[in-house]
Amino acid sequence: MNRPRRLAYLSLETPRPGQASQTHIDEIIASLEDCGWQVELFATTRGGASARTSFLRRLLDYGRVQFALARRLGEFDAVFVRSHFMALPLALCARRRKVPVVQEINGKPADIGVTYPALKPFAPLFAWLYRTQFRLAAHLVAVTEGLAHWARGFAGHDRVSTVSNGANTELFRPDGPRADIPGRYVIFVGGLVAWHGVGSMLAALQEPAWPVDVKLVIVGDGVERGKVEAAKADPRLLWLGRQAYDAVPALLRGALAALCVIEDQDGRSASGVAPLKLFEAMACGIPVIASDLPFQADIVRQAGAGMIIPAADADALAKAVRALAEMPDLAEMRAGGASYVAREASWRRRGEELDRILHATIGRPLNADPAG
Repeated sequence: MNRPRRLAYLSLETPRPGQASQTHIDEIIASLEDCGWQVELFATTRGGASARTSFLRRLLDYGRVQFALARRLGEFDAVFVRSHFMALPLALCARRRKVPVVQEINGKPADIGVTYPALKPFAPLFAWLYRTQFRLAAHLVAVTEGLAHWARGFAGHDRVSTVSNGANTELFRPDGPRADIPGRYVIFVGGLVAWHGVGSMLAALQEPAWPVDVKLVIVGDGVERGKVEAAKADPRLLWLGRQAYDAVPALLRGALAALCVIEDQDGRSASGVAPLKLFEAMACGIPVIASDLPFQADIVRQAGAGMIIPAADADALAKAVRALAEMPDLAEMRAGGASYVAREASWRRRGEELDRILHATIGRPLNADPAG
């Protein structure tokens, strides 16, 4: 085949500037285009709690985007889906049209109940919607080894690979400008949601062990913003809100350390976490203070790129900040993180991994039993 391969990318989670999902989608598309794919994004515009749109409008948006893609399925060699419980209509349509679907898994169905507690009673329905899609999929791509292991049992087949998150190593690198923030600081970059440890970070700032000359800089916004606003009276707290993607590297380079203190609410993180913020901080040569959760803790230990602390432990976080602040030389941690990402976790490398999976998937017959 002489023409370039064409891929439809479906995201029913609305991409928004400054959010990790937007970065992930943009970088995956760019890396696949570097591999020779022509990629077209089909994404909703009304999703997410922060949009404050009614559920009816979101449902209509889900339907609109999937209908638009379904009408044009014949133009594409494959569909890449950022897994979503409402993507079943497209999965069924693609199956009927014999267009292979690759589902990317970033979490488990139960995560919906953590984000939206009112929806917990509907957990069995969400599990069925996801399981049906995963069984129909030509291939599943999970962002951690733990999720991949879970997906094999949940979907009932072995068409599963691990392709984790990464960092744009042309943008996130040790050399470059630093943010004009006076004094020493540690930084958190990400959504202000409960499982990111927002409460623990703010509590750690009040612990006696937290160094008096080290600020806490928070970059991001979200449903937990009220906690941050309530703590702004502390002069050691600097909340910058959402920042442009290309402004983040300078903020990271100026930091003493970056915080990746994700928590395991309702078992949400038990299968491992691979946050963008981890790879981006390491790529900039910044030590990381990370909670002891599978995958992210393994990476930090393997690279020698920072310190591991128990999840949801404000005292341990404060002591880790003090330990780094008192270390005379952080060069080994800085070099370990930057070297690991450049070698193992650039978006270019992730694109090459997906490119191999997609080409293998296109060549695989789709008339097998969806369950295995």
